[in-house]
Amino acid sequence: MELGFCFKQNPEILTPIISLKTMKNFIQLNPFALALLATFSTNAVELYNNEGTKVAMYGAIAAQLSQYNYDTSTAMGNAAGYNYNSDVVHVEDPGSYLGFDVSHQQGDITAIVKLEWDVNFGTQSDTSDIALQQRQTYAGFAHTTFGQVTIGRQESPYMKTDKGYYAYWAGGLNMMQSDELGSRRTANTVVWSKESDHYYLGLQYQASRKESQISFGNGLNFGSVFVPTTDQPAITIDNGFGLAATYTFDFGTYIAAAYNQSNNINGKFIDLLGVPDDNAAITATDATIKQYAIAVEHHFAEGLVSLSGRYERFMSEDGAASPAFKGITDNIGIGTNVYVSDAIRLYGSYEWALDKNKLTNSTNTKVSMINVGAAWAPVPWGEVYLEAYRDDVTLNDTYQWNTGKPTDYRGSANHFFLGAAVMF
Repeated sequence: MELGFCFKQNPEILTPIISLKTMKNFIQLNPFALALLATFSTNAVELYNNEGTKVAMYGAIAAQLSQYNYDTSTAMGNAAGYNYNSDVVHVEDPGSYLGFDVSHQQGDITAIVKLEWDVNFGTQSDTSDIALQQRQTYAGFAHTTFGQVTIGRQESPYMKTDKGYYAYWAGGLNMMQSDELGSRRTANTVVWSKESDHYYLGLQYQASRKESQISFGNGLNFGSVFVPTTDQPAITIDNGFGLAATYTFDFGTYIAAAYNQSNNINGKFIDLLGVPDDNAAITATDATIKQYAIAVEHHFAEGLVSLSGRYERFMSEDGAASPAFKGITDNIGIGTNVYVSDAIRLYGSYEWALDKNKLTNSTNTKVSMINVGAAWAPVPWGEVYLEAYRDDVTLNDTYQWNTGKPTDYRGSANHFFLGAAVMF
């Protein structure tokens, strides 16, 4: 399904639609777990440990001042959209969360439970006023030889390829991961995984589910949010699967490959931001989403310097006899991180994405971004960061918010962020 990337006026073909999710959703594509591993040496807070039973608490609370400079003719910059323009400064939550791990070990078998919530504290980027919203909830068993099996809402093995940047809080582009489509944190899933110091293997099965929306992308200028129409209030997905494998070499190189697929997607929906006319609905009939990614990361100088890259292809196709949409999106990211002292790191990245409508063999959207930042960690469990990125966006036949008419759009903008994050 080309749940794609630029504000399209044509209701007959689901061409890529670029839209703006909030930074709250964006950071879910850039999980704090990776930030913790790559940036800090932190441990969860152990609350209880007795006779094989352990309870640990973990999480991150972050906030930032954000200055965007998107054109007011786009949904990103228009006051009736997200108002991310040069006239205002926002306070945003780039993805605060809180979780608990509970386990009980007896011999080679361990029972495991994870309870994890997004923490909303009322900033510009929080999509809900509910203080705690479900993020991961699962239970399962692990065996020292055969790995572990868990069931519930949980991270997909696909996220093992989440590389190519070190801008954990504000930047990062192009990854087509989605809670609803099985490549990020997904409800109604079963995951088997086995790992050691060198390798990881993961398999995921996605059961039948109904979704109140389908959202994916980086959350700022690449991705979409699709909601069902009132006469068909849910999007259904019959099943899906995912798999991933990684290997870490002794000389400091990490490689990962992953695949994800969702099958028989049905529903009638509109783009929440790209097509404001409810009559411009798109119908998916037994649509299929396929995506794969490969990633590599290498650490130099005992981890003081890191370099990583990622390539991903996202493919969508309607299953009707006369398909309403068919598309391919490619995205590439390259990033580097350098510790100049124990407490200071510098980082930067370049990312690029191109989306094409295969029914018409035309380009819908092209996006590129350069990101630079500096972070200071006054304590091992937190950092203050200053970050900037410049993105260049090309939208063909985009909805023009000032005039209400479709037009081609090409624009570049600079964006700035000052924030702090505390992790435990």
